[in-house]
Amino acid sequence: MTAIYSIISFILILLPLVILHEFGHYFSAKFFKIKVLEFGFGFPPKLFSFWSSKKLIYFEKKIDNLESLINTNIFISTEFKNGKEFIDEIHYDRKSSFESENESYEVNVNEVHDNYLEVKEMQWSFNLLPLGGFVRPFGEDDSSHPDSFYVKNAFQRFVVLVSGVVINLLLPFVIFFFTSLLISEEIKSDLIIVDVSNESPAFNSGLKAGDKIVSINDDKIYNMNDLQRVLTSNLGKSIEVTVDRGVPNPFAKSWEQNFEYNQNILNFISTPRWSPPEGEGALGISISVEKSEIIQVDNGIIKSINNSYESVAQLISLSINSIKAIFNESTNPQFSGPVAVGPVGISQITGSVASSDLTLNSKIKVYAELISILSLSLGIINLLPIPALDGGRILFVLIEILRGGRKVPPDKERIVHSLGFMLMIFLLILVTFQDISRIFNSPNIVG
Repeated sequence: MTAIYSIISFILILLPLVILHEFGHYFSAKFFKIKVLEFGFGFPPKLFSFWSSKKLIYFEKKIDNLESLINTNIFISTEFKNGKEFIDEIHYDRKSSFESENESYEVNVNEVHDNYLEVKEMQWSFNLLPLGGFVRPFGEDDSSHPDSFYVKNAFQRFVVLVSGVVINLLLPFVIFFFTSLLISEEIKSDLIIVDVSNESPAFNSGLKAGDKIVSINDDKIYNMNDLQRVLTSNLGKSIEVTVDRGVPNPFAKSWEQNFEYNQNILNFISTPRWSPPEGEGALGISISVEKSEIIQVDNGIIKSINNSYESVAQLISLSINSIKAIFNESTNPQFSGPVAVGPVGISQITGSVASSDLTLNSKIKVYAELISILSLSLGIINLLPIPALDGGRILFVLIEILRGGRKVPPDKERIVHSLGFMLMIFLLILVTFQDISRIFNSPNIVG
């Protein structure tokens, strides 16, 4: 059952992220009057499709059997005359269109008239593999058509290429804002320090067993997840830990707390470590989680905006620290997991959340954070100057600008992107293999 949860939740998380990314490309392309031939949901093979974007295409030469073309797909090459688009050639199958020296594109014939055809020039395709999506603009690599991507100026092409990334980078702010505004439920626990390691940051700052953690840097700490995120995102930085100092209760029963708390609020400055000794964490404290309960937190619009900004900033800091941990060989237990996780690993994580005992609101919050992490990762990775990705295509636009408007020859750029695509496929297979091996060697990728 967990496998089914994994597959469904993975598709419901990843597919919208990629589709939103592609919609960024789509809307910016339409804004600059670039002809979009296809918007694909998932990857081929194609299951079904429908057509949109009606347009009039004129013809001067007589075309036989026009009526038979209604509701069929044809391939046309066109030219512009006096502001109108005229048919230059018609091909009735894809093979003959490839064999022609003239550039052509596929349309669906909607109506036939004496001197023009009403066609639908954009296809919305729904494909078998629900692992993403794509936008196929006309004339992406080489074209002289005025509605093609290739003939647009460098600025316009740059905007089209970067717009998907912008969507991915903005999406986490929107997700965290609505999560904070609409879900008021928080799991609150008493986090009691039960042990402080000698010569640790906590020990040197004055923290003691029995201290109840209240906040860090004035941000309330409700549970262990909050504590781990704050510490991991502030490694090597001074933080202010606010605690309620407990008074020992020597007469406490077995079911009672060993300390009494009377709002004796104290502040301590400490610095979480990148590489703690084996068996210790960043601060060198052991925590007991007590009195867990669900509380309601009322966040208004202004507070939710602030929470959104802080959550995204924390995610970025966590991501940067994760990369730093690879290079400085950090022994922090928070970085003991896999360096990279592919589709199989992500699906296992989402399935574990879906089948867990968390409340619905808690699951939504976990998914919101996971979606935000994936969206930021998707945006940042796509910005990298890797051939076949948006960043690789942006790099060629920037090279064109530096060369004073001279483009890299299309055939050479196509080769570079093809090599990059093969490299990406190889890396995807490698990470997927590691995910599968990890599943068989470990019961849970999160733990």
